[in-house]
Amino acid sequence: MSPPQDESTQAYSVFRPSIKALSMILASVAGFMSPLGSNIYMPALPQVTEKLSITQGETLLSVTMYMIFQGVAPSFWAPLSDTFGRRPIIMCTFLIFLAANLGLAFVNVFWGLLVLRMLQACGAASAIAIGAGVVSDMAPKSHRGRYMSYFQFGALIGPCVGPIAGGLLAKRWEWHSVFFFLSAINGILLLCFGALLPETLRALVGNGSKRPVGIWKPCLPISLSVEHGDAENQEEKSVTMEMPSHVKLSQMGFHKPWLMFLEPDIALLILSYSLPFTTYSVSTATLSETLSDNYSYNMIVIGLCYLPLGAGFAVGGLLGGRLVDWEYRRSKEKHGDQLNLFIARLKYAPLFNTLFCIGFIAVEWCLDKKTHIAAPMIVFFFGMCILLTHSVGLFYGPIYVHVRGQNTHSSNSLLVDLYRDRAASVTAALNIGRCILGAILVAVTQYSIDGIGLGWTFTIYALISIFMPLPVLYTLCVMGPKWEKRRTK
Repeated sequence: MSPPQDESTQAYSVFRPSIKALSMILASVAGFMSPLGSNIYMPALPQVTEKLSITQGETLLSVTMYMIFQGVAPSFWAPLSDTFGRRPIIMCTFLIFLAANLGLAFVNVFWGLLVLRMLQACGAASAIAIGAGVVSDMAPKSHRGRYMSYFQFGALIGPCVGPIAGGLLAKRWEWHSVFFFLSAINGILLLCFGALLPETLRALVGNGSKRPVGIWKPCLPISLSVEHGDAENQEEKSVTMEMPSHVKLSQMGFHKPWLMFLEPDIALLILSYSLPFTTYSVSTATLSETLSDNYSYNMIVIGLCYLPLGAGFAVGGLLGGRLVDWEYRRSKEKHGDQLNLFIARLKYAPLFNTLFCIGFIAVEWCLDKKTHIAAPMIVFFFGMCILLTHSVGLFYGPIYVHVRGQNTHSSNSLLVDLYRDRAASVTAALNIGRCILGAILVAVTQYSIDGIGLGWTFTIYALISIFMPLPVLYTLCVMGPKWEKRRTK
């Protein structure tokens, strides 16, 4: 394969603006499906517990297993996409996702639910890592935050739309209907991938100027690249993409997402990102049961309680990516070649992570004390809007849109900056860390709530998320450039 093209010597991407927009839309929708698949049946968890005659702990196990496989599966799919292209791999994974959803639509035994949820996660989870790879393929550093915000929009609203749709469907037709719904959406999306999704992997199509062939070519006859007048670019346009090299299984790089944990800057960044993410995972996993037990809400009302999160994500998330790019360009203009990329991306992380955690504590104590539901919902919405609008932070937080969206853009942008040629693989490593840690916490949280209560359980989680990342972030800003320089020698 040819080496990736240097963004400093030629146009980073020659894809048409319309094709870039189309690719981001499809990547965002694909990213939307993974959290949608995880969260769509959250309002129906009490119904699943009743219908399958299982305990709440066993029901949460289906959530935990989904998260584990959601974390591990991208370590397999991401290296494949970095080698054989984005388009064929994402289509393959969504075929698996479709098969799992169809099986879940008919399953009536607990072990079948667990197995199919694992398979469902294996299919859907690839979209996040592959989508980050598409961003790396198309966007230079100066625009990567904005593109990441477009891509992450789907992943950000998925956890909010999912419970609403799931509550409505489960209330009207019982819990199997959510998987019939997912199957229909999945089938439509798969057809769109086949017809419209271009191949973007730079090792295959360069900066978009090489013609794709075979399974890498969209079925519809669309023009991918802009026209160029100079002879050099015209000559490059006439070149057909290079076919992926035949590599042995041992050379595929399946181990690379795991080996990235041996890189100190990557490992510390993932740790700092994963700690607040666990609070989000636990919050969404337990919220439906909390609203059902403490407020006696039905599934429809439980689903609607996720609306403030979605509204906050929508308002703050789209602004966040532009702010990431603004901070990067401002720092670049000020420091030039002496730019500390870690400081440029992470300088506001401690402040906004602290705000996130304070809001998180407030929400959970409101739910614990059964205050009027407006109180936690207001914190949900305004916290997310304010934080995503102003922060250039790090974390994936649940309560504040800003932290969840803006920090996501910053963290993912930084990881892609550090591993541009392996963007999907490094995002898979991030996914491993956050999902496995989140799954562990989901598995033990119900026991903690039963022992010390909802408020104190999440207060402990929030305090850990405040104080543990502080020395990690300081170390990253001081030592990160040295570690990066050593790695790139």
